[in-house]
Amino acid sequence: MNIDANVQKILFSLLRRWKLLVVFALIGVLMGYFYTSHFTTLTYTSNVKFLAFAVDGNDDLGEISSTGSTGSTGSNKSNEYVRTSNTSKMNYAMKMLPTYVEIMNTNEFMTKVTNALNKNQNSNYTVSTIKNSIEIELIEETAIFNIKVTTTNAELSYNIAQQLETSIPQMFRKTNNSLVHASVQDKAVKAASAGSLGYPKKCAIGALIGIVVAAAYVVLRTLFDVRIKSSDELSDKYNIPVLGSIPNFSSSAQRPQPAQVKAPAEPQKLEAPQKKGEDK
Repeated sequence: MNIDANVQKILFSLLRRWKLLVVFALIGVLMGYFYTSHFTTLTYTSNVKFLAFAVDGNDDLGEISSTGSTGSTGSNKSNEYVRTSNTSKMNYAMKMLPTYVEIMNTNEFMTKVTNALNKNQNSNYTVSTIKNSIEIELIEETAIFNIKVTTTNAELSYNIAQQLETSIPQMFRKTNNSLVHASVQDKAVKAASAGSLGYPKKCAIGALIGIVVAAAYVVLRTLFDVRIKSSDELSDKYNIPVLGSIPNFSSSAQRPQPAQVKAPAEPQKLEAPQKKGEDK
């Protein structure tokens, strides 16, 4: 059997067993809902946003000389130089920002943040707890980066974000000869409610898994089924013509029923008439 015939056979089997696919999809939805409601914990997120800026760039775009010019022309050139210098500083900050993000992900920096947090809050959190709760996101084509702190406690998320508001600018000033600084643009706010558990997404994933499992079962059963169900399959498999077929007669439907013969009735016994005067 060629490939096209196999594909058609599989598609026909899937369409014929669509009810099985639907049942498995519903089972997947129920499993996704059950998992979300029983094994997913509530989380609280606090965000803090920073702006990185260079304070002494190398003027990568080049300097425009203002010597030899006076009056308004010299003033315009001077203003153009200032704009070029500011642009180059911003470009330098954007270029160096990924490097600073990697520094923020190091264990050394996270240890400093954890120690400062434990000292200020009189707590005993581990470095892994703080590090796993932090997610750094770079805003594309800008020198702004956002830090998302997510834990199972709203107060803890807020305290970590507040500590980062202090620790990150200090780290910038002590790195790379203090060429790039960071300032807080949006301060952290305590989460008023827990984040969404994501019921629709997880139920949809469960439904997809159920459909895949059901489809795999149907496909494997179809491929490993070696029974011949039609004359066309017989011709394709053995490359011989089919001369005829024997109809499938049902034995119970074609067998004649025997005629029922009633047994003859027994003859009635006749009593002889009694003579007069004889005793009965």
